[in-house]
Amino acid sequence: MKLVSKNTLLAALLAATSYGAFAADSVDLQVIGTIVPAACTPTIAGGGVIDYGRIPAASLDATGFTVLDVKQSTLTITCDSAVKIGFKTTDNRQGSAVPGLIHNLYPASLDDSYTFGLGTVGGKSVGSYYIKTGVGTVTADGNTVTRLVSDDSGVTWAASGAGIQRPGIREMAWAPTGSLVPGTYATITQPLEIRAGLNKKTDLPDLSNEIPLDGLATFTLVYL
Repeated sequence: MKLVSKNTLLAALLAATSYGAFAADSVDLQVIGTIVPAACTPTIAGGGVIDYGRIPAASLDATGFTVLDVKQSTLTITCDSAVKIGFKTTDNRQGSAVPGLIHNLYPASLDDSYTFGLGTVGGKSVGSYYIKTGVGTVTADGNTVTRLVSDDSGVTWAASGAGIQRPGIREMAWAPTGSLVPGTYATITQPLEIRAGLNKKTDLPDLSNEIPLDGLATFTLVYL
């Protein structure tokens, strides 16, 4: 009995020693956060809605694509202090643009990477549209500036002519007149032009039902 008691006591002492060796006697405190550039807010006139209203099916082109009226809007970027900034666009209806329709919407020879889709109904594409920035006068902090575009994530910049956006590819920024280096600004006012077109009648969904135009593009600010 005494031998058993001694072994039991020894096991208890070893267990206590083991617990003490592995017990945590410290704890970490993390201090985290991110220093960011000036906060900027983009807005598009009219709440960002381009409304073509009700389009009678009888008004659609009988054999080809139907080109709709040009619409105008304005993108305004307001920052709490001057910052070097640009933007890029994303097509949230990717894959729904109608192949070849861009050639009817814009006279220059552009490939389909410049178009945004107007959604699908029953697996059929409704139409396409483009967003053009090479219109009107763009101002930054009250001064006329040069529009710049980059198709390589800002590695190189070129002066924008038509400024047709390429969703997921093209970035746009602004520079002092004559410069190809993006400038630093607090307020930018950029005119936009939107032109949409509809698919051929034979390729549209059932025209006995209402067909919505469902384009959705996201403008995302890029801090340069």
